Amino acid sequence: MARKQSRRITSRRGSGKGESGARKQTRSQSIVRGLPRSRKGAGAPSLKQQLRRSAFELLRSRREGNTWEEAERLSGIDRITAESILPSAFFRDERRRLQARGSDRYTRKLKIPTTKPGQFRWLRARGSRQASLVGTWSNALKAAGRGDFSLIDAFPRNVFIDGIRLATSHYEVSRIAAAAAENDEPFEDIYSLVGAS
Repeated sequence: MARKQSRRITSRRGSGKGESGARKQTRSQSIVRGLPRSRKGAGAPSLKQQLRRSAFELLRSRREGNTWEEAERLSGIDRITAESILPSAFFRDERRRLQARGSDRYTRKLKIPTTKPGQFRWLRARGSRQASLVGTWSNALKAAGRGDFSLIDAFPRNVFIDGIRLATSHYEVSRIAAAAAENDEPFEDIYSLVGAS
């Protein structure tokens, strides 16, 4: 009889609406540290998209040579959560320690600047190699905007990602850089725009 009463008390205690809502909020906050709260509106990313972005950030940071702790701090997500979101991007070594693969085949939705101020074009990079190419091109574009065309000159010609050719001629790159300079936020970080697809 005493057991049944204790069960009832615990079930009553946890059944309050406010308490369960607080529990859910705390759980999502513990999974994702440092993510901005999603704003309600047309272009606001969902929690799932934010988690996926953070998981890609963690992978990129780890591939750049950061420790797990540094990568977690920079991305705002822990490695176990990232592994559950992008399982084939990770593996366990012979000592059963979690490691990031050198590349993956996940599709990323990226936004790149155009020759028109404030207008961007969306493309789907299939795998980390294509996403890395877009990132390298974006960095070369930023350097060209500062007057240094050496990175654009070193970038391979006729690279197509999702059917879109990445501009490499000085004329096209100058037009994109000029349009970006007129924008409120010139040259947004390409990797902060990685989304779910």
